[in-house]
Amino acid sequence: MGQTTLARGRAAVGAALFLSAIGGCASVQSSGGDAAICASDAVRVYADFPAAGRHDCIIAPDGAIIVTVDHEPSVEDGINPSPWFALRLEAQAAGRHTLVLDYPGYDHRYSPETSTDRMSWRALDTANIALSEDETRATLTLDLAVGDNWLAGQPIVSSREQVEWTRARLAPAGFREVEYGRSLQDRPLIGFIGGNLDAPDVYVALTRQHPPETTGQDAFRGLVSRLVDRDDAAIESFLSRHKILLAPMANPDGVDGGYWRLNRGGIDLNRDWGPFTQPETRAITDWILRETEGRNVIAFMDFHSTNRDVMYAPPLDAPSPTIDFLPYLEQRFNATLAAPPEWSYAHNENSGTSKGWALDVLKAPGITVELWDETPQADAERIGSVIADALAAYFAE
Repeated sequence: MGQTTLARGRAAVGAALFLSAIGGCASVQSSGGDAAICASDAVRVYADFPAAGRHDCIIAPDGAIIVTVDHEPSVEDGINPSPWFALRLEAQAAGRHTLVLDYPGYDHRYSPETSTDRMSWRALDTANIALSEDETRATLTLDLAVGDNWLAGQPIVSSREQVEWTRARLAPAGFREVEYGRSLQDRPLIGFIGGNLDAPDVYVALTRQHPPETTGQDAFRGLVSRLVDRDDAAIESFLSRHKILLAPMANPDGVDGGYWRLNRGGIDLNRDWGPFTQPETRAITDWILRETEGRNVIAFMDFHSTNRDVMYAPPLDAPSPTIDFLPYLEQRFNATLAAPPEWSYAHNENSGTSKGWALDVLKAPGITVELWDETPQADAERIGSVIADALAAYFAE
C-alpha cells in the first residue's frame, strides 16, 4: 500500500444488469428522446444506471465533454468532500476525447478508473489527468473504444451487486440471509447470519454506509472470503463458537443514487447511530440488538475508505471485556503486512458513529476500518483476511 497503481483488476458481480440500450449522436445538442445527458456526433454520455454519478453535461465547441459533478441533497450545510463520478460513454468510433469533470466548490478526489465491461478496471494514467490550479476541475484525456466505455471514481459496485457477491460467498457456507428492514426508498436491507446461531459470543461487521467507499468494501470482502474459504481447526473452532452477523450494504439508496456521503434523507448514516432519525440506522441496530440479546459481542467492525489506511478504535482502557483483542490485532497487522495500517485509539461519546454505539451499547470494541482510496484491491482484501485470521487465533479457544 501507499503507492498509486495504474492498473487494478476489479471484479463486479452481475455487470450485465446495468447495460442499457443506446443509440447515435449529434454535435453540441441535448440528447433528444433517449437517456443520454449530452451527445456529439462521436460520443453519447449516460448516467442512467445504479451507482451512476449525479451529472449534467454539455459538448463544448471544440468537442470537449464538460460534466458537472454534483452531490445529493443534505440536511446539514456542506457535505464530506467525496466527489463521486460514474458515467457511461458510448463512442461511435475509437478515438481520443477530452472530458472535463467540474466540481463546483469541491476538489477532485478520486483517481479516474476506466472499463469497457464494468468488470475489469484500469486506473487512468496520471499523464492523462490535468487539474486546474484550485483543483476544482479535472481535464481527462480518454482513449475510447467503439461502444460502451465506463468512467468512475472507483470501480462501480451497485447495491444489488454487493449483496449478490456476498450471497454467493456465504450461502454455500450455511449462512442464512435475512431482510432486516427497508431503506427510505424501500430497498431491502440485507444481512447474513452464520456460524453457531446458539453461541453466546457474536462478531458483527458491516460496510457501505458511505456510498463511494469501495476499498473498505474490498477489505470486508477479504474478511468474508477468509472466513468461508479457510479450512482448518482454528477457523472451524471460531465458527463453531461464535455467531456471525454481516451487513454488506448498509446504505443502498445512497450507493444506487450515486451519492457522496449520505442516504436519501440527506443524513450521514455514520453520524446517526444515536439519533436514529433514519430507517437504515433504526433497522440495523434493531437487528443487531435482537440477534445479540443476552450474548457478548466480541468485536464490531465497520468498513470505510479515507485518505490512508487507518484503524479507528476505542481506548485500551475502555470498559469492554474483549478490549485486549485490539492490540493483538495491531500486532498481527504489524507482523503480517508490509505496510500495516495506522491505529488511532479514541472514543467520542454520543458521536453517532457505529463504533461509538458498539462500545456504549454492546460493550464491544468497535473499529472503523478505513482503507485508502487508492489501496489496491488485493491489499485491501489482505487486510480483511488478516482480520479473519486474528479473530480465529484470538477467540477460537
